[in-house]
Amino acid sequence: MSKMTISRVWVHTFSLISLIFLAGCGDGSADKQGNKNAPIPSVVVSTVKNVSINPTRRFVGRTEAVEDVQIRARISGYLLSMDFNEGQDVTKGDLLFEVDPKPYQAEVSKLAADVRRQRAALTNAKRNYRRGDELIEKGFISAMEMDDLISSKDQAEGSLAASEASLESAKLNLSYTKIIAPISGRIGRKSLSIGDLVSPDSGVLVTIVTVDPMYVTFDVAEKLVSEAAINKGSQEERVKALPVPRIELPNGEMYEQEGQFDFIDIRVDPATGTVKVRAVFPNEKGGLIPGQYVTAVVSSSSAHEVILVPQAAVSEDQQGHFVMIVNKESKVKVQRVEMGERIDVSWVVEKGLTPGAQVIVEGIQKVRSDQRVDVIEQTVKAFNETPNE
Repeated sequence: MSKMTISRVWVHTFSLISLIFLAGCGDGSADKQGNKNAPIPSVVVSTVKNVSINPTRRFVGRTEAVEDVQIRARISGYLLSMDFNEGQDVTKGDLLFEVDPKPYQAEVSKLAADVRRQRAALTNAKRNYRRGDELIEKGFISAMEMDDLISSKDQAEGSLAASEASLESAKLNLSYTKIIAPISGRIGRKSLSIGDLVSPDSGVLVTIVTVDPMYVTFDVAEKLVSEAAINKGSQEERVKALPVPRIELPNGEMYEQEGQFDFIDIRVDPATGTVKVRAVFPNEKGGLIPGQYVTAVVSSSSAHEVILVPQAAVSEDQQGHFVMIVNKESKVKVQRVEMGERIDVSWVVEKGLTPGAQVIVEGIQKVRSDQRVDVIEQTVKAFNETPNE
């Protein structure tokens, strides 16, 4: 190969390398320029403002009978009768069960005879005592004999008292053979049958519950109780200051009658920040039954101004809660906040936000701090002031 040919090869090779290098530089410049011209991401924001609210709060509660009595046997014996139908309403004093009374009647008769015998013995002892009292004054009996007469009288009195007590106990056991309803209410399912042997160890024979009125017990936020009961002295005044509750039934319908609070617990649950309260609801039609899960609907007793943000706008990390806001330069900033109670789909902001701030509610995942964004304003209905009925 000639020197001229070799020179031409080197020239072509150098030219090709130069073109590749320039092409590479040109691509990098295009990428860099493309980043500068990339479209600015759009986010949906909600402008923070003070809102006057009288919110409705919902709490899961459970119905409880005002009186719930478990009927048990107090003596042992065979069950002779059951004078009720399961599920029926009974009246206080109605006969429910009868246990075979014969052994207890026999014990009463035996002890009654023993009482009569002890009374006769006491009568004789008293008569001897009176005679001895007359004779000792005349010197016909000694002091020792008189002491024996006194002792006999005292022993007879003690024996009679013991016999009478045994008789009363036997009569009491005899009365227990008839098991009567201690309250008026609705009777449940029986656990035994006629002919079964019952005893105090047989457990619950049947349960009676009152159905009108009905308790509903649930936990409410401590703040709600404090707002309603502020400056109220006695427990009764604090209870009356609470708003009127309503309940939503398991089928989604609102119970037709309003309730009345009648109890506030004496302590706050430190784990949840809630207070257990109880309300009473009329139940003439028997629509409420003990043990139901219901939703208690409670409105705040007075309106107050708060800052609300949608729950979707709030994030949390190791340092606490924060929101992403857009400043006047259309740049994204991280704003630390302290949160209060949740109201439906919104969250009360205690500290960290002022009216006028623009909080990002959609598009948080595609932006970062100090990034410029386009803002789309959206009006968010923060909460529903009235319960669905």
